[in-house]
Amino acid sequence: MLGKKITEPEPVEFEITTFGLYAVSITARCQSGKLLGIRGGENLRVEIDGITLREIPPEDKPQYVDIPPAWNGTQLKGLSKTVIFLLPLNKGKHILKYIPKPSATIEQYSITLFHNVPNITFDLNNQAEDGDRRPWYTFALVNLPLHSLSVDATVNWHWFDGDDVKLIIDGQIEENFENKRWKDWFWHATVGQVFSGQKREQQSFTKNLQKGINYIELWADRMPILHSVTLNLGDFTPNRIPSVDDPEWTGDFGDDTDQIILARALFGEARNTLVPDEARIAIGWVIRNRVEDSRWPDKYYQVITTPEHVSSFNEGDENRPYVEDPLQTHKDIDQGAWIHTCDIAGKIINSKLSDPTKGANHYYDDSINTPGWARNEKPIFKITYINASQTESTIYFYRL
Repeated sequence: MLGKKITEPEPVEFEITTFGLYAVSITARCQSGKLLGIRGGENLRVEIDGITLREIPPEDKPQYVDIPPAWNGTQLKGLSKTVIFLLPLNKGKHILKYIPKPSATIEQYSITLFHNVPNITFDLNNQAEDGDRRPWYTFALVNLPLHSLSVDATVNWHWFDGDDVKLIIDGQIEENFENKRWKDWFWHATVGQVFSGQKREQQSFTKNLQKGINYIELWADRMPILHSVTLNLGDFTPNRIPSVDDPEWTGDFGDDTDQIILARALFGEARNTLVPDEARIAIGWVIRNRVEDSRWPDKYYQVITTPEHVSSFNEGDENRPYVEDPLQTHKDIDQGAWIHTCDIAGKIINSKLSDPTKGANHYYDDSINTPGWARNEKPIFKITYINASQTESTIYFYRL
């Protein structure tokens, strides 16, 4: 596949022999629409084990292509870009999936295990192709924090123009306050370098970003050299990542992927086979709607583990053991229900199931007393089903 243009989604299976923190590095090239004569040009995005990354901060309408860890031909103008996904991976088989639109060229691909956690150093020593301002490198931290980082780069002056490097972290440009002219370009060449030659600088930045999805972008103008990038993850220690086949809780729900933590919530709230899938989908969308609403945290595990939001996560709740280990009974019926629930959770996150509630962000089951917040409100959606007692139960959904 390397060096070959792809026009259809292509999965690549790889196997990890030991659990750890890995960097999956991909260099690809996308052409602009102007060059190809097609609207929008070439684009490429990547999924690892079904993880679909989106914009930061989240918008009302999720973006999957025009984001830092993807390739946008209009921005790249035919030049290459490298995206390095840094994430914990369990021992076993994994799937890397290239999704071009309509096409893209994959140039390099590698997987590296890092032993020196929490300090991760990428020795790159790479000079950019000559071109105007465009994305060059992106580091996508998946389910990881970021305490600080340092970047070592060289810029030089070329006739009537010089090299520049821009640093963007989670959508925020790191500004150069020493020079207003190059405010958005932390590393920049000046005309005086015609005589003094190239300039190499290492700069450090303290960010203290919480564990989650974090993007570090480096943009290039002309031909700078990127020597190294060092990421300090603070006191982070990688834990086993719960999966569909091995979902037992690690003791920190922050170790879960979005799909697993949402599946836990749906399994804890609606594990009974008498509960229709319509209810699971609706409850899942209530959680997603909160994640995408600025009044709540923008991470699934933070919304789900907020006290009193999902009752099955509360200490002492009868369903809490099933949240911690959905397969604790070792029964085929529970295993089948868990796998089915994970499938629903993944489809909700990836917008492959529409929102039946039309934007609800609260719900309750009539097995409990009407909550105070619902007494003067009209539900926008409800689901009625026959429960284990052969009586009707109704779940009410509200948009507040």
